Amino acid sequence: MKFGLKLWSTNQDTLPQADQLIKDNVFQYIELTPIPCTEIDSFLSYDLPYTIHITTERHGLNIADRHKRDFNLELINNSLSWADQLNSEFLVLHPGFGEIEDTIEFLDLINDSRILIENMPSVGLNYEKMVGYSPEQIRELIGSRFGFCLDLNHAVKAALGLGIDYKPFVMDFFSLNPSYFHISDGFLTNCLDEHLSIGNGEYDFDFLINCLYFGEDNHITLETPRINLMSFDEDLYNLGRLYSLF
Repeated sequence: MKFGLKLWSTNQDTLPQADQLIKDNVFQYIELTPIPCTEIDSFLSYDLPYTIHITTERHGLNIADRHKRDFNLELINNSLSWADQLNSEFLVLHPGFGEIEDTIEFLDLINDSRILIENMPSVGLNYEKMVGYSPEQIRELIGSRFGFCLDLNHAVKAALGLGIDYKPFVMDFFSLNPSYFHISDGFLTNCLDEHLSIGNGEYDFDFLINCLYFGEDNHITLETPRINLMSFDEDLYNLGRLYSLF
């Protein structure tokens, strides 16, 4: 297993610490999100293994909105450029909110086998209709061209939104052969995305840890809180919590 440290392109000041954590083999890669109007130079100055999380809804990306096609393409092409320059093996992409047919139509404009489509909760933070919340929808989205990033927290939240048992629902995603995962904790009384620290929620981590044993050479990115943006203490705490459960 490889564990990923999550960074945004606004986190240049943390690169010396991140570099040392990679050299010490505490984390094995950086999952980096390019933020619009930021520069890549600082990241190119370090010889680090990167994966890219394509810019998200926080900065306006929604590939299910057909009226934002050109804007969406601009953001995705920027992330693809970062991935090329940083020799990234994977790019993780949110399928947006709206209608799945619009997402599928947009994906026809992209041809890059490094892209992994990430599953989503059934509803967004504003109760918008998310695309890609079920195994059936993810299967439609990835087709034969893309891979799959299984966000375990999103899968639990989708099941809660649908009013069904989350464990068999999560297991259904494994028919899609994920090898890249996101993990965090959350409460079972709330179907909205939370991304809590490991142990601060109610998920059954014995079950989730067993999920991570699926396949070989899995990439696992912690999507847990980092209140102090200049410190990785919380990331190290959450990684330690995970290790204690294996």
